[in-house]
This record gives sequence, structure tokens and C-alpha cells, in this order.
Amino acid sequence: MSLIAAVDEQPSPIASDSTERARAIKQQRLMSRENPHMTQSPRLDLRPGISEPVVLMISRREVEAADLASVVSRLKIFLATREDAWRYRGQMTLVVDGYNNDPRELVDIPEVRALLRGLEAEWPYWAYFFNQVDDSIKLLLSCVAGCRFLGRGAVEMDADLVASALARGFGGMNIVFDRFGFPEDELEKMSNGLVEVLQQAGMA
Repeated sequence: MSLIAAVDEQPSPIASDSTERARAIKQQRLMSRENPHMTQSPRLDLRPGISEPVVLMISRREVEAADLASVVSRLKIFLATREDAWRYRGQMTLVVDGYNNDPRELVDIPEVRALLRGLEAEWPYWAYFFNQVDDSIKLLLSCVAGCRFLGRGAVEMDADLVASALARGFGGMNIVFDRFGFPEDELEKMSNGLVEVLQQAGMA
């Protein structure tokens, strides 16, 4: 597992030693325990699966400082080469770190919502890189397309905002496939998987 941590916490944009892998796995488990709305087991029916896991770790410092530039800068490497773009398609997990002791769910924290809305607007490639197994896409779109946040992770979604975010996601996905000439059948598979994620989450 690779970990993309904040620059001030991790000098290299991608790290893969055992300590960092353990920390990322522990964080994912903590998030699942603390958020009853998050899936407790992978949805194995979705494709593509995860074979080269990479964690986008957003720190609490970045959230509170609204430091979107730091987050986006760490993501540029994934489109640097055709090989990297292909290798990490559908492999990324989104983790917001530093809120384990906060009683609120992540979607109930205004600063988290604001940063993730900015991420979705600035980096349209989330639909290509975020995996379709865990709740990364659900967390992002809940923050982007939620119109009422009722507490304890409950979110009322705006159908128009969901459709707009989905259109941007498909647009980013198409850009990557066109840029590198990836096969059309893989694009269709990923597109169908994204729709299935939204349907299972009750967002579509």
C-alpha cells in the first residue's frame, strides 16, 4: 500500500514502508468503527477491484488551513506517466486524518466538507482514481452534493448536485482515457462501476 501524506508530515509524496502501511490500515479501521454509515466489508461485486492500493491522506492541519493546494500538488504524480495512470486506476482510498477523537462524523464537519468540495472541483480525476470498493466516493459526494446535514452522518442529497458532480467525474475519466489511449472497454467498466456505487449508496 502506498501512502500520500501531507508534505509537512511525510517528506515523500508516496511512501510504502511497513510503518506507514500499518498507520493507513489502522486509520481505515478506525474510520469504519467510528462511522456506522460506512461499509464494514468490501463490496466485492464491484469492478475494478483493488490490487495496488494507495491512500490519499488529508491531514487535519490541511483541513483547518483550507490547504487544498497541498493536497492537489501530491496528486499530480499519478498522471505523470501512462504507466502510473494505468496502474493506479481505481486504486485510491480517501482518508481524512486527525478526527478520530471528534464525536462528529466527517460529513458533519464544515471544514472537511469545504476542503472536499474544493478537491472535487479542482481535481476532476477522482472518478478515475478513487476505488469503487470502500466509501471514498460516497464520502466525497456526500460533502459535494449534500444539501442538508442532519447529524450522525445523515445527509440529504441534492439530485442536481449529484448529477453535476457525476458529469464532472465522467468528464475527468474521459480525459484520462483519451490522453493515454486506454481501451474503451475499461472505460465502460469503470463508468458502470461508478454508477453502481451511487446506486448502492442511494445517491442515484
